[in-house]
Amino acid sequence: MSGAADAEPPAKTRKSGAGNGGGPTHPLIDIHIHQAPDRLQAQGMKGGGRRTEAQFLAHQKAVYAVGGVILGGNDYDYEFMRQEPGRYVRFAAAPAPGGDRAAAIEKALKGGARGIGELRWEGDTPFTRSILDLARDHQVPILFHFQESDHPAAVYAEFYRTIEKYPTVTFIGHAIDWWGAIDRNYSHTGGRYQRGRVTPGGLTDQWLARYPNLHGDLSAQSGNTAILRDPDFAKDFITRHQDKLMFGSDCTCTTGGMPTCWTGIKLVALNFLQLSAEVQRKIYLTNAAKLFNLKTG
Repeated sequence: MSGAADAEPPAKTRKSGAGNGGGPTHPLIDIHIHQAPDRLQAQGMKGGGRRTEAQFLAHQKAVYAVGGVILGGNDYDYEFMRQEPGRYVRFAAAPAPGGDRAAAIEKALKGGARGIGELRWEGDTPFTRSILDLARDHQVPILFHFQESDHPAAVYAEFYRTIEKYPTVTFIGHAIDWWGAIDRNYSHTGGRYQRGRVTPGGLTDQWLARYPNLHGDLSAQSGNTAILRDPDFAKDFITRHQDKLMFGSDCTCTTGGMPTCWTGIKLVALNFLQLSAEVQRKIYLTNAAKLFNLKTG
């Protein structure tokens, strides 16, 4: 799904981020949020930790977030989305085993979800093919979590075949293997968060350059590690793929304050790279605004 942003983003940026160790410095759209609606929180649902919608909004304000993607938001009713339509979209997911997961995702898409995810990449399975067919037919993006160590059949090196099989589907990559494989020598047997200088030529780097329908999500510890392990490479990588990468946090804290806020940690890491103003604007804001047709101003 694509479309022009509804409004031009605000031109001003913050000079400092109170309580966030040097960030935020730019308005942002967070494409990796987990947040349960208050109604389901009261029933014990844990999506997004146990923070309320009010705490979520306080967190968004603290990190200068003007919108986002609620992963696994399905067809739930959120008060903050009702108050500010156009700033958030919901994605459909059915992570729990058992039942007809594809049918649950299809129901959520028909109920207003505008994407699919976050879902674990399980390899070329009937379920995976069914949800990719849904993404193609509903013309919505799909966000995958890549972690071969947990799903041995989901060989990351073979994922390109799926991209080629579904050229009209917008893929968004995330997690352990996605960010580990910026390094040509990456192996999932070497540990989850590999560090040290990056050897250029990794699969993720190659695929981002090769496939126009492939995008990247900077969220979580995997994204932070990729940025911090080799800042020189990270700056070149982000600049090279500036039209394909988007800010994401995967943060569930309630305050938006350091030192435990993943959003704040990522902002500090990105600020350290000293990206150009144009690249920052794309990564933080306009790439997501265009892809998800979100308001920014």
